[in-house]
Amino acid sequence: MCLDSNFIGSDTLYEIIHIIYLITSFLIRSQFQLPMHPDELNRERLLKIRAILFDLHHTITKTRVSMITLTKETAKDAGINLEHIADNVLAEAIKKTDQWARKYQVENSVDIHWGTRPEEWLEINRLFIDNLEIKGVSDEMLLSFERNWKTTMATNFESPVEGAEITLQKLRDRGYILGLCTRRNDDPEKLLVRWNIHHLFSTIHWTGVPGYAKPSPFTLLKAAEDININPWLCAYVGNYVDADVAAARRAEMLPILTTWANPDEKGLANDDMLIIDKIDELLNLFSRQLNLP
Repeated sequence: MCLDSNFIGSDTLYEIIHIIYLITSFLIRSQFQLPMHPDELNRERLLKIRAILFDLHHTITKTRVSMITLTKETAKDAGINLEHIADNVLAEAIKKTDQWARKYQVENSVDIHWGTRPEEWLEINRLFIDNLEIKGVSDEMLLSFERNWKTTMATNFESPVEGAEITLQKLRDRGYILGLCTRRNDDPEKLLVRWNIHHLFSTIHWTGVPGYAKPSPFTLLKAAEDININPWLCAYVGNYVDADVAAARRAEMLPILTTWANPDEKGLANDDMLIIDKIDELLNLFSRQLNLP
């Protein structure tokens, strides 16, 4: 059988070839009672995807410095010297403080967008300094520390990774609806405007509050509701298995793990998981032109 792509169109040809492949695979599996291979399941699922949702940090953005370095920088500008503290000690203090903060937010049933005001972090940052056994730090210094943190996060901490803008634009041009669901305590929309990618997203949700934030599927499901697309027809792209992939699965979306910033996450991935090393590899996964109404 000869199929003329100039006569029937490349998209139609692709559909016909794929249908033939699926029918052939089904007949073979039925004959020999073979289960469908995960790669085949993923290929079939990819054809049904209509919307692609993204994490932000280390998914479509790269960071200027590590969180440890950022902590030291913003503390120093507030008159708090952390330079003499080893990174592992600082990391452990951050971990302990974060555990307490998570418990505090849940027990006090804080708002979904809690944490935008520096004053809300005063008690938490005090605990952080106490965990480091640093004396002589006033409340004003702690507030200055938090203000510095927020200013840096909103200006020069991260920027789009190479290929992000063109990848998002091409996916949008192909008919995919794009959205952003990120785990953070401050609204990222001004950053998106500065990077000239805000217009590419049809829905944006953000929160750092446990219960709402990933691995909860809350923001993902809200995004699907906004764009009126069934969650099963959505893919979610993120860089952490225990947060992003977990949230996608709980929302019944197709999870895609990106590992360019966190290669160790590959070791946590299941065999049936879609993994990309660069953001522009999404253009190979979602290469079709959608014909949406």
